[in-house]
Order: sequence, then C-alpha cells, then structure tokens
Amino acid sequence: ALLTACGAAAQDGGGSGKGGTLTLAIDATSAVNDPAFYTSLGDWMAVDCICRGLTFISFETNEPTPDLAKTWTISDDKLTYTFTLREGVKFHDGTTLTSADVLASLGRQFDPDDKTLPKGATRPLSSMGANVASLTAPDDTTVKMVLKKPDRTVLGKLSDIGGRIISKAALDKYGADIGKHLVGTGPFAFSTATAGQSITLEAFDGFRLGKPPIDRLVLRQVQDPSTIVSSLLSGDVSATQFAPYSAVSQLRKDSAVKVYDTPQNADAIMMIDARRVPELKVRKAINLAINRKAILQQAFYGVGAEPRGYAIPPAQSGYDTALADLSTQDTAQAKRLVEEAGAKGRTIRLMAASDSWHPKAAQIIAQNLTDIGLKVATTSVDPATYFSRLLDGEDDYHDLMIWERNTYVPDPDDMVGAMASPTSIYGSKLSGMDTLKGAASLADDLYTAKNLTDTKKRTAAYTKIQRRWAEEYMVLSMLACFSNLVVSGADVKGMNTDALANHRCYMEKASV
Repeated sequence: ALLTACGAAAQDGGGSGKGGTLTLAIDATSAVNDPAFYTSLGDWMAVDCICRGLTFISFETNEPTPDLAKTWTISDDKLTYTFTLREGVKFHDGTTLTSADVLASLGRQFDPDDKTLPKGATRPLSSMGANVASLTAPDDTTVKMVLKKPDRTVLGKLSDIGGRIISKAALDKYGADIGKHLVGTGPFAFSTATAGQSITLEAFDGFRLGKPPIDRLVLRQVQDPSTIVSSLLSGDVSATQFAPYSAVSQLRKDSAVKVYDTPQNADAIMMIDARRVPELKVRKAINLAINRKAILQQAFYGVGAEPRGYAIPPAQSGYDTALADLSTQDTAQAKRLVEEAGAKGRTIRLMAASDSWHPKAAQIIAQNLTDIGLKVATTSVDPATYFSRLLDGEDDYHDLMIWERNTYVPDPDDMVGAMASPTSIYGSKLSGMDTLKGAASLADDLYTAKNLTDTKKRTAAYTKIQRRWAEEYMVLSMLACFSNLVVSGADVKGMNTDALANHRCYMEKASV
C-alpha cells in the first residue's frame, strides 16, 4: 500500500524570522557531530538540527511521517521498500538531494568498513543494516531497500538520528572527519564547535519548510546543576532538558521560566554484567534489594513513576503492569539469595555518571546492597567519557552500571528490542548476556514480537519476553520511569517539548 501520511510537524512551514539566539544547555560535547558516532546527547542533538531523514516522528504523535521521502511503497511480502524523494531539497553546501546521498549516508551505517566512519563508530543502524539484502537507486529520486526478513519497525528506525542523511559531496570531501563538518538539509547549518564548550548552528535560509524564526542555535555544555538553574532564571540559557530534578519545585514557582509536563518515555536502569556477577541468584538479589520509592523521591524528586511495566515506560504502547513484581523490593529474600550463593561479604563495583539523577541513585543503591550483605565500591564518571567506559568490558567498575534508555523511536522494539537482544550493546558489551545459555533464542522471540500487527498480541508477546528476560537472566534492573525535565525561559515559544524530553532537538519553530 502507498503510505503518504502528512504529519503536521513534518509539513508546516518555518517561522516569522524574528531572529535572535536560542541557547540550549546540554550535557556535553566532543565537537564531533556524526550520525554514526555517539559521544554525548548534546552532539546528537546537533545532528538532529543539522540533518533530516527519510521519515520523521514528531513525538507529538508516535507514527512515522514523510520527510525527505515524500512517499513510499511496501511490497506485499513486506521485504521491499521503495522511497520517492522530494525534489529540489537543498543541502547546506548548495548541493541538491539525490538518491546518491541516501545510499552514502545509510551505506556507512550498514558497512563497518566504510571509509567515512570515524574510529569507534557506533553505527546505530547496524542491526537494521544486517537485515538489508540490498540498497539501490534506480534513479536520482528513488531509493529501493530490500530486506532479508520483514521488519515493520523500519520506517520508525529511519527517523532516528542514525538515519539522518548527509551530503555525499561533504562525505567525499571530509571522510571520517565529517563529524567536524557535518552537512545536512536540516533547519540549522553547522557553524563552529569547541569540545567541552559549545556548538553553534546558524539558521538555514534554504530549509524546505522555511527559515527558522531564530538566527542561531547554541548548544552549550553546562554540567553544574546550580549553574543550569541560575542560567535559566537569568536568561543566559533559553531552555534545557537537563534541569536538575532537585530544583523542580523552585522552577515551577518562578514566573521567569516555564516547566513542561511531558510523557514518561525514559527508563532509569542499572545493567548487571553477568561476566562479573555470574550467579543468577546474586543478580536477582541485587534487583530485589533496590528501593525504587527512595530513588523516585530522592533522585527524581517525584518527577516520574515506579517501573511497573518493567522496561516499557508508561507513555509507550506495550506497557503492562502485570510485570510490576519484577521491580519490587524484598530485602529479606535478597539476603537469603546472597547467602545461598555464598556471596556474603563480596565486593561489588558500581559505576555511575556524575550528572543529573545518577549520583543520588548510586548512593541509594550502594546502601541497599550493603544492607543485603554485599560490600560496594563506587565510582563517579564524567558524562563525556561515561559511554566509552560502558563499552569497555575490562573496566574495573563494570559489575553494575547506572544508565538510562531514552526513547529515540517511540516503540517497544526501541526499548525491549534494543536492550533484551543478545546481539545489541546492552546484551553483549554491557551485560555479557550473550554468553549465557539460551539467551540467543531471545532474538527470535523479539523478531516475532516486533512484526505483530495486532496491538494486544504484540503487548502480550513483549510481556512474555520481558518476564523471561528478567527471570532467567536478570541483567537489567529497572530503577524508575521518568521524563527529562524540560524548562525554558518564559519568552521561549514553539519548541517541540515532547521531543526535547526524549533528547530529540526539533527547534525549527522555536522563537525567543
């Protein structure tokens, strides 16, 4: 069938050209903005502003709508996707969008040996690429993608940051350094970037939906919570989704700012490395020890919810409170399991980033684990280097890792499918679940679940997978479901706050 949904966020024009600068406070920047290379949320927010993809999800609705592709068709066997590109779309370097740009951009995501990839490229679309039999361009405005097996999440995944389209001319020119010179078709063009400081983007006159209202967008690294608050109140920072939860009451009372209520789409999690904690009883004991009520109140200041649906947050389809028992505290049972495993007095190492809610959650968990007979050593890590340490299975503190899973594509496959897959970074590099007996079969179950079209059957399938994932392996302990705290100055208008709460940066309609 021909799919031509016209989402308002993807089609409405830009702004009134009022001008000015909008400054967003971000977690960190390495000054490398590449859809194939994750370093920080701030860097990927820049990618979101510079580049657009074939499809678009606004987060005001969870359905993929056309973006650089104006239409697409899907074959009856669900294997062939044929995209028709919009004509006349301009890149920031003046070149015109063609199918060659799409092939180059997606091809580097699919091919680990692509010469334009920087060292350590994370290639977020690599798993999707493994299922692509061919990617071809019959002509300048047509792209044909043939899959090996059906995957009904393809359109959603192409809206993700990894699916953003880069100028092929720029890729040919800069190669693996494209992250320092990113060229897309988005509302803002790259201007300058300084690692550890800021990224400056300029409004693009040729943006297909109209020039944005603001002249420039500055993404500024601000990691001190008190500085974030004072900068918001003074107007030095226009907006952020990194406002500290500890200040939520103060900010709600101050007329200089607006605090937005956004859907709970994020998971606060703790990964358990089964290679470091090999006994299932000990991993289950760790999960049973955690006081989620304390984490919700003391780390999130009540902005969130206890994880009653295990890994699927309340704002997503597939949320099922029948899984609430997987995230309950039972200190007595946890003590018994530790003793049965002969682990009493063992030292467990815990790693957490040094920003936002992570330090307080780490403090609570360390005490919870001490209470069940374990000794705990903790370390606090700068956010800019935390991800690289998560990927290092040899890291001294890789036993337990506090992290979060934000929604980049609002679908259960982006949560459960990403984290329960034994071939994902969660199932392999982080947790070592792929080394455990029988774990490989979870991939087959996940494949079946994501392709179900009946909503009730799909929810039931993900519920069954999550229960097995928790009861047989327990490599992910849920801490809370939350929404990143979005705050702006009172004069800021037009931001897509639902997207920003998920670290997606859609500022083409924002004004100050």
